[in-house]
Amino acid sequence: QVQQILRTDAAFSAEVLRFANSALIGSRTEVHGVAQAVEFLGLDQVKALSMTVALRDFLPTSSAGGFMQQCWQYNLATAILAEWLAHGLPLPADACYTAGLVHDIGRLAILRAYPAEYERAVAFIQDYEFDLLRCEKDVFDIDHCEAGAWLMDHWDFPAGLRDVAALHHLEPKPETPLLITIVHVAWQMADMLGLSPLATRSAATIEEITTLLPESARQRIFSGLDGLPALVAQKLAAAELVSG
Repeated sequence: QVQQILRTDAAFSAEVLRFANSALIGSRTEVHGVAQAVEFLGLDQVKALSMTVALRDFLPTSSAGGFMQQCWQYNLATAILAEWLAHGLPLPADACYTAGLVHDIGRLAILRAYPAEYERAVAFIQDYEFDLLRCEKDVFDIDHCEAGAWLMDHWDFPAGLRDVAALHHLEPKPETPLLITIVHVAWQMADMLGLSPLATRSAATIEEITTLLPESARQRIFSGLDGLPALVAQKLAAAELVSG
């Protein structure tokens, strides 16, 4: 069914295949068609790739290089980091990637509708004590978490992804679903790597933000931190090259 849907849009399926053969995925096998992509990459990864293409195409092409592009790269970095965090945890890496990719869909939507107004508003975020949600709510009567949850409902996305869009800014608790916790950790790590489009970054330490993850996952994170900036930069560069 996925193959049939992709084949109805030749341009879209071609873009999915370009991403499938890029360093963003790192597949060792060259993918020549949609059927092969499903066979070699797996259905879940093809769905994640399709989401990447769809979300990228959701953004205005005129915004390349601007604030919108920075927000897109931040979203993609969060997806890459969520996928990296998933290894060793009882969640599919592709599901974590997709959750990271859509976590800020509300911000992208507000920015798409009111690009100049949004950029002006967040330029004064220090006046709101760097509280992004309060800043958005004051200017647009809705913050990007509320907007994201509304979009997820409107587009009939799974409830788990809706909750990620709605709750990713809340401090995780022991009862918080693991997917939300992973995305919360991932976006803060993206901040730590200097990828936030805003003039802010997480004040928390990596030890603090990973507290609720299993100890085995925390040890893997700490042991892999040195190579993480290069990995994220490589995958972002690959995605930008494909998009170009």
